[in-house]
Amino acid sequence: MKTHDTPEKSYDLERLIFFSDGVFAIAITILVIEMHPPEGWDGSWQGLINSLFAKLICYVLSFSTLAFFWTAHRFIFRYVQKFTEPASLLNLLLLLTMSLVPFANGLLIEHVTADTAREAYLGLVFAASTVMGLLWAYLALISKSIDSRIGLAFRWVVLVRLLIMPPILAFCSIWVGQHFGIWPSVILTASFAAVAGRFGVKPIPSEPTVKEL
Repeated sequence: MKTHDTPEKSYDLERLIFFSDGVFAIAITILVIEMHPPEGWDGSWQGLINSLFAKLICYVLSFSTLAFFWTAHRFIFRYVQKFTEPASLLNLLLLLTMSLVPFANGLLIEHVTADTAREAYLGLVFAASTVMGLLWAYLALISKSIDSRIGLAFRWVVLVRLLIMPPILAFCSIWVGQHFGIWPSVILTASFAAVAGRFGVKPIPSEPTVKEL
């Protein structure tokens, strides 16, 4: 295990983070490939929205899903102080699930009314959440690779959030979009994204303390 102050540690972590950011950026960009101009469009706003209704819901959902996981990933590695190979492997497994989101998005677009398509999408989000939770659990609870000033209670709260928030977001957005339309779904997704932004508000105290944050 490499210590925080060695050049090797900085090099390893920088490569891991830069590579991860690249995968997230590519995955989130590929989503727009499924947004083709509608055939037989009558030139009206209503016709455009009707033609792209399902695609817009899926695009907003998948964009928000990838954005949530990237935000959580950025949050996690803000506190990492020790590089370990198991964490690197778990991170690769997380990126594997992230790279499958564009495929799941395309499947959902083409078969939005099919139960199997929705179940496959939600299953992927659940798998990604599980891997993200395992990554955080390893870093924060097993290897204790994060800053020692971060309290145990906060570590557990983050773990619970990582495990439950993405599946709830995906399920609720799909259900609301199907039953109430795209705008309620977008508003719901934006609300979840605002809650997800709370990941980054926990500061590290200036001095080490045994008191839980």
